[in-house]
Amino acid sequence: MNSNTSRKVSFDDLIACHSCDWLHYRTLIKPGTRASCARCGHELYTRKPFSIDRTLAASIAGMVFLLLSLTLPFLSLSRGGISSSISVLDAVGALWSSDMRWLGILSLGMIAFLPLIRLCLLIWVMFRLRYRLGITQNMRRAMRWAEKLEPWAMAEIFMVGVVVSLVKIADLATLSVGPAFWALLGLIFTTCFISIFFCRDSVWRLLTTHSA
Repeated sequence: MNSNTSRKVSFDDLIACHSCDWLHYRTLIKPGTRASCARCGHELYTRKPFSIDRTLAASIAGMVFLLLSLTLPFLSLSRGGISSSISVLDAVGALWSSDMRWLGILSLGMIAFLPLIRLCLLIWVMFRLRYRLGITQNMRRAMRWAEKLEPWAMAEIFMVGVVVSLVKIADLATLSVGPAFWALLGLIFTTCFISIFFCRDSVWRLLTTHSA
């Protein structure tokens, strides 16, 4: 190749299709659009409008819903004139006291700790990006961990289990859901909104092309 026509290309300027591995030059696209593979049409990356602002707002809302779901009554049960209520933490405590400690620890981790850590990481990174407080290596680590924890935050799986349990014991007692039930439902919806609003390509370009 002629040295006059050759040029150096940074790896950050290239992107491979996740479907067929066809290599493309990365180009700047308009907000609200997406880039597709020239060979198979698979989506390469998107540029979602107001991604950082919306992800930050959804993460803060998710944090509020999570804290409410852990502290407020989740379920009330009434039978024979006797009623009682239970929270998510009470359910974990019941598992711990009934020699099912590992199940209690896993439940607490999947429902509370992992979603809480992920939301904290997202809020911190998005807040610093939103207000241009500088890019640090810790922000990149935090973003990687936030992405790794996403499959392990299983509040929606817990909700499915609760609904199945409610159906099974509905004939045995009078059941009523508490505010924590609706807060957990709100957390599930905000988690979906985070997935919709979050623009991975835009965020990582900011994290990798700017230095503190």
